[in-house]
Amino acid sequence: MSGPDDEIRDDAPEGMVRRTRKVRKRRKGGKTKEEGKAHADSLFAKAKDLLVGMEEEEVEMGHVDVAEQVRRLQKGKEEEKVLDDVWGTKRKSTSWLWIILAGMIVSVVAIIIGVTKWLSDDPRQEIDLSGMGSSVGTVGEVDLSQGPLGWFHDNSLQVLAEVEEIIAQANAATDAETIAKLVRDSPSRSEGDLDPALWGSDCLTNPTSGFSWQPKLIRSSEGAGAYTRGVLKVNGRRIDGEPYEAYFVHINDKLLLDWDASLGLSQMSVAQVAEKKPRNEVLLRCRISKKTSYDQEFGKVTYSGYVISGEASDQFFLAYVPLEAERGKIIDRDLRLLLNYGSFVTDRPPFQNKKVTVRVRYNPQVGSEGVFEIVEFLHNGWASP
Repeated sequence: MSGPDDEIRDDAPEGMVRRTRKVRKRRKGGKTKEEGKAHADSLFAKAKDLLVGMEEEEVEMGHVDVAEQVRRLQKGKEEEKVLDDVWGTKRKSTSWLWIILAGMIVSVVAIIIGVTKWLSDDPRQEIDLSGMGSSVGTVGEVDLSQGPLGWFHDNSLQVLAEVEEIIAQANAATDAETIAKLVRDSPSRSEGDLDPALWGSDCLTNPTSGFSWQPKLIRSSEGAGAYTRGVLKVNGRRIDGEPYEAYFVHINDKLLLDWDASLGLSQMSVAQVAEKKPRNEVLLRCRISKKTSYDQEFGKVTYSGYVISGEASDQFFLAYVPLEAERGKIIDRDLRLLLNYGSFVTDRPPFQNKKVTVRVRYNPQVGSEGVFEIVEFLHNGWASP
């Protein structure tokens, strides 16, 4: 092999390509004396600066013995741990203390609110007055000590005790005669409507079951006589966990269970009406809703449309109110007021699935296949005035 100082020969064998490379010759002499001295001075300066820095750090930090070094290493390892692993530290204990205190405060506030609601005997409460005619169409503050609700205000503790007793007796009833002694009369009641089995599983009245009560003012429509009555609605849960809603009325100095309203009894169910299409008027306790798209025009008559529904989501049918006669206009007006539909008095949206009691029938002479008509709007809710 040729070294870097080999001479380049021109007598290469024929057929071979001569390869050449450029060789940089070494500098025969090293650095000059001045350059070497400058380089040494630079290295000396850097070393000096490094030593000075170390001395300054030692002066500021002071001497660190072996015990102190071990302590600092242990402290560093503690700080690297996840907070949840440092169970005994002050930070962990403080966090859990605040969580426990917050939970206790929330629990105490909830108990105070519940006890206050349970023991409240304020004679002025918000009563649902929506719906019946132009004179009653708003929700306002009503003095319970006066008018149809006075009986509840004057004897509230006694009334609640009687409510619990009536519910207990209905839970234990085994025959229709026992139920008949607890409930108000009803002209529309059919045979078998007082069957205790219709009551369902036992209704609970203890505080843990969500038992609550609300006095309500109900009024029948103008066509049904415009009667007004105060009722007591109670809510809670049954022993099987299902919710219940029961109504009580005060008649002749006696508190009675409105059996028909509590069970939502009708002459026919919503599903039966939709299937059998009765041409005679049928009393129906149901829920009602309205939208603009429900309105129809058959022939030259405009019909205001409503959806009649039962408690199950698949039980419903469309029913109409003809607006050619004054009676129909009054029914439609009262239903609209009940639902807060098209009202400019308040900015609340219309109610949906509002409880009502109406009379309906099937009219085969309207439209191509016939329609259901609302022939009478009896009252808001299911409890009769």
